[in-house]
Amino acid sequence: MEEAVVQGTGHAFLDVWQKGVSALQSELDPQIYIAYIKPLKVQSVDASSGEVVITAPSRLVCNHVDREFKSRLSSFIAKEMGISSIRLRFSVVESSPESAGKPSPIVIKKVKLPTQRQEAEANAAISPEGARLSGINPKYTFDTFVVGSSNQFCHAAAMRVAERPGLSYNPFFIYGGVGLGKTHLLHAIGNAVLARNPKARVLYMSSEGFTNELIQALRHGTMNEFRNRMRAIELLLIDDIQFMCGKERTQEEFFHTFNALHDAKHQIVLTSDKLPQEIPGIEERLQTRFSWGLTADLQAPDFETRVAILKRKASVEDFALPEDVAHLISEKIASNVRELEGALTRLHAVSSLQHVDISMDLARSALKHILQPKSVTISVDDIKKVVAEHFSIKTSDMISKRRTKNLSFPRHIAMYLCRKHTTCSYPEIGGHFGGRDHSSVIHAANVVAAKVGSDDRVRSIVSEIERRLTGI
Repeated sequence: MEEAVVQGTGHAFLDVWQKGVSALQSELDPQIYIAYIKPLKVQSVDASSGEVVITAPSRLVCNHVDREFKSRLSSFIAKEMGISSIRLRFSVVESSPESAGKPSPIVIKKVKLPTQRQEAEANAAISPEGARLSGINPKYTFDTFVVGSSNQFCHAAAMRVAERPGLSYNPFFIYGGVGLGKTHLLHAIGNAVLARNPKARVLYMSSEGFTNELIQALRHGTMNEFRNRMRAIELLLIDDIQFMCGKERTQEEFFHTFNALHDAKHQIVLTSDKLPQEIPGIEERLQTRFSWGLTADLQAPDFETRVAILKRKASVEDFALPEDVAHLISEKIASNVRELEGALTRLHAVSSLQHVDISMDLARSALKHILQPKSVTISVDDIKKVVAEHFSIKTSDMISKRRTKNLSFPRHIAMYLCRKHTTCSYPEIGGHFGGRDHSSVIHAANVVAAKVGSDDRVRSIVSEIERRLTGI
């Protein structure tokens, strides 16, 4: 195949690449941009496969950009160039003294990029091979997932699903807050299945991705191909299903896709930030189906798990992390693994740029805008005690079966505060209040939340109890 060497930056792709880089520069901390984005260089563009090779000065930069920025850059470039997708591959290239300051030639293969319809048809045609449409990130495996008390059950269930797809828990529904590892577990399940059977038909995509592919199929008249492709999948992994809310056409198509896969005993795994019945704007028939299998929640990691996560990341990125620094970060960032790792990434970037070792002084300086004062830890028992004192009742009354107004109202407020100020799931909260089921807790929390927004008296009561709980 004929190749041409393009020396300048006037080529269309280079213009688009620079736009993408500039967009990131406007969003990122300057030190992060200088450390990880600015050193990137375009090495080659293979128009036949849609693969672009980007070079970086170190494996650390490659790993971080691949994990944190690859998806955003790929989506931006594909959109700007009017194609459905493009594959970025990051490679380490050590600079030699002779080449310093000289731009590397960029190899462009002279082949037309496929249109969106051609690519969709090609994907549908090769779907039995599985790997071409997997979308799985090989870095996210069960081995790289740090297990602690907050995620042990969900991790174990995910491993069981990967061992017996379509047989154990179908669907498997994972819910939890932002940055707690939902996406990691999705990829880990996919990687485990593909490791045992490389030809398995596996697909990972976001709910937004499902919507976008549906739109393209409707626009180009390829609905049959889209349906055949989706319903031939043996393991479907959908991230952030809550973003289907309010999208009637998407929900209609996903409903039929779900039924076809479930009837064929093909595994479905979904993630959301809420329980199925809590997702607003999702049809009841879908909420019901999401609850058919096993629902498991991911909670914020405990202190020991947070330290382990930081140590694992430092080990993977091959740099030294002092124990006291790991403890400092873990004490200050408690609710979000992504923020935890982001703080460590910033710290390492500052350390590398300033050519100094990571230390407590450097951590306090580099992370002063990230490390917030330690939040007050509030337990379910604390809430029951303070609520009982406020209403002059006994804590034992909070768990009794009696439903008189003088007990049910304080009990509802206590349940609402437990959901707001603790990491307990609805079933766990119900267990703390006499073994009530999760639907009772959801009802109580929703009723109080509505009254807080509309009733000055209730809002005042809740505020007073919260002040006592937090010591304000």
